[in-house]
Amino acid sequence: MTSNVAAGIFLWGPKSPDAATDLAWAQSSWDWFQDLKSLGRPWETGVSKLPVYLFSSHRQDQVERKMMEKLNTVYRDCTEAELSLAQPAGKFKFGKYIHTVQIDTKPYLAYLLKQFLSAGGRVVEGKVDSLDSLAEEYTVVVNCAGLGARWLCQDKAVLPLRGQVLRLSAPWIKTALYADDVYVIPGQKWVTVGGTRQYNDWMTEVSPHDSARIWSRAIEAFPNLAGAEVLEEVVGLRPHRYMPRVELEHLVGGGAVVHNYGHCGYGVLASPGTSQQAVMMVKTALREGRARL
Repeated sequence: MTSNVAAGIFLWGPKSPDAATDLAWAQSSWDWFQDLKSLGRPWETGVSKLPVYLFSSHRQDQVERKMMEKLNTVYRDCTEAELSLAQPAGKFKFGKYIHTVQIDTKPYLAYLLKQFLSAGGRVVEGKVDSLDSLAEEYTVVVNCAGLGARWLCQDKAVLPLRGQVLRLSAPWIKTALYADDVYVIPGQKWVTVGGTRQYNDWMTEVSPHDSARIWSRAIEAFPNLAGAEVLEEVVGLRPHRYMPRVELEHLVGGGAVVHNYGHCGYGVLASPGTSQQAVMMVKTALREGRARL
């Protein structure tokens, strides 16, 4: 899964159909992760507090995260001393310091599966070639096919945005760091350093050239990484779409499908909010189904 490659930092950024939906998705997602963080069991939920520095050598708007300012109380400009955390000294003119959360995807996905099974859910593996083929067996289908929606839904707006990252052993890194196109994000077991955003690139193999570029840029900006051990290099294909598709559709053979895919690089952080909207659509479809009966 691409989600298993993601560093899992909560920095809001997906496109939304309107401002009200954007705020609803963001607030619902933020509240969900705050609740999990408050449990104090990051090894189980995957969710822990994470401070982050955003640095830019170009423009102030490249470090602005206005939604994050609405969601939490720690959001401020960097001091002159903090700007020098990224090298070379004097290069980075703009910066923000924010408190957010980090979601370690492996325990988080396991936690979600456990919650699903304990609520009576059942996992069935199989291949689905057509959503219409499910109409006879299921009243409502929730489609979270990700990149597979390009074929399953014939949605040609879905394309891969290739990401390659390095995972380092660098336990002295306690704060996420962004400097233009370099990011360093500590998790519970490793530090993720990236990355690439290669549009319509389907290659899932590790590129040594990408790894070399990522590493050279990272240690130039943050020289204290130079002594870190590279644990592994991993690749994921983000399901890029101009906007996540969260939509109720009635199938030709009866029944309904609720689409919830196309979150690009924001799937981990935005999924609670879009899923809550999808649940409301499922309830609508069930009411409509009973009305027809």
